[in-house]
Amino acid sequence: MNYKLICIDLDGTLLDNDCQISEKNKAALKAAVDKGIRIAFTTGRMFTSARLHASKAGINVSIIGSNGAYIREIDGEKAIFERPLDRQGFDKICDVIERYKLDINFNTFDRVITDYELPPTNNHVLANKTVSEELKIKFGVHKNLREIYDIYEEGLLKVLMFSKNGKETIKKARKELEEFDGLEISSSKADNLEVMTKGMTKGTGIRALARILGISQEEIMCIGDSENDISMFNAAGLKVAMGNATEELKAMADYVTDTNINSGVGKAIEKFIL
Repeated sequence: MNYKLICIDLDGTLLDNDCQISEKNKAALKAAVDKGIRIAFTTGRMFTSARLHASKAGINVSIIGSNGAYIREIDGEKAIFERPLDRQGFDKICDVIERYKLDINFNTFDRVITDYELPPTNNHVLANKTVSEELKIKFGVHKNLREIYDIYEEGLLKVLMFSKNGKETIKKARKELEEFDGLEISSSKADNLEVMTKGMTKGTGIRALARILGISQEEIMCIGDSENDISMFNAAGLKVAMGNATEELKAMADYVTDTNINSGVGKAIEKFIL
């Protein structure tokens, strides 16, 4: 099969455990682009965060950010697809945050919004120290989260939730959110929740981008490692799970490559594309 689009998750997939892209992965990505293959970084991260890693890779990519809720070319001036949270969904999220005392990050396409100052060790804070103004992530701190919906008119695309009280609290919060019909709930790790507007998944984003590019599902290769990559696999012609992926994702995969710390993405691209 001649694949025309490769959709790649970032954390736990393209990025190693230090959030870096290996030289082998960079070389494979560049070789694929040189062959005319389109690359889409398909991630729960916001657009600006994903664009930073694309700049490090040194290639032009499409970015499917915020778990499918925001799509934009790396050099594009505006989104080609976006679906922010609506007011009703936002209010329900705030109810759950307050009830379970959850730690949160709301995301616009370029901003992390919290109710506390991010520490100097935060990955976004650290990354901002070494990049140009254009690539920097913006921050917002608001003690009253209820006010942010009206402040950030560009739209709230996703909220990432954590709990200091353990996984059981996260499970209860998830159950309550799933009872509300207007939200899409996923997870990238066992101790977090990722919440978007209903229907917004990585798979949705991939299908939207593929329609724009005129690419069929059979021509799409997807590479991922966790629960929020299940929908990505459902939109793929070729499903590649990382060696460090969840057992559920490995069971869905057509092929299991090496781990994220052993350049599994580069090895998969070499096998099926190069």
